[in-house]
Amino acid sequence: MTNIGILLITLFVNISGNIYDQSFREANDAYYKKDFQTAIQKYEKLIESGIEHPILFYNLGNAYYHSGKKGLAIANYERTLELNPSFKLAQENLNKVLNETKRKLAVPQEPLWLKYLFIWHYGINTRWTWTISVWFWFLGWSFLACFMWMNEKYRKVMLFLGITSIVLGVLFFISALIKINTSPLGVIVTVECPVHITPSDNSPSRFQLYEGDRVRVEREESNWTLISTVDNERGWIKSEEIFIWKPPYRSIKNKINLEQKVSS
Repeated sequence: MTNIGILLITLFVNISGNIYDQSFREANDAYYKKDFQTAIQKYEKLIESGIEHPILFYNLGNAYYHSGKKGLAIANYERTLELNPSFKLAQENLNKVLNETKRKLAVPQEPLWLKYLFIWHYGINTRWTWTISVWFWFLGWSFLACFMWMNEKYRKVMLFLGITSIVLGVLFFISALIKINTSPLGVIVTVECPVHITPSDNSPSRFQLYEGDRVRVEREESNWTLISTVDNERGWIKSEEIFIWKPPYRSIKNKINLEQKVSS
């Protein structure tokens, strides 16, 4: 986890503008000099400017890890894998950090019936799911248009291909809707996090979460967030104690007194 590959930097340069290239190189230079705070600030500014790229999140995760902020490292590795599920280095680093957390709490899963019904869609990010859906939809109607003009010999083939493509387009459309409407996940970014019965400082604590624990976010209300764990424990925590990684990607600057609360 100590190095960021040159290949990763080159790939990022090839897809971004000159201003962003310079900012990204400056962030990487700071990282190599072990000036992780400067690297984090520069990576975060790129995210604030609208850049969403798995390599950017991966590098930011590395910088947070070396700064001792395991919760934010986990969040950024998760963001990396959300955009690129096959990013092997990010998965390896995520597993490493999770093994260093206190509880090694598993991430909450979707209902089993949904997981098995759409088992094929978990390795594809949301953007590609939409693209594939549109592609199949237009392909299907193209086949059906050909069906109208084809000789009798090929009409059955065109009809079969058209209907099959449209059905696949609808399935990927449903898959994309599920992905964008699924309750977001978040990670605890404070050393300890009491979980309250009601959204109030005066409410008694039901149980305790720790930095790096991943939870499902059920609702956000004022400065409080209702969460649930993989063990179906539920309760309210202060919003500043959790970082949610679902798009649109949030800035760390939105957290209240985060620097004072996050440590390792």
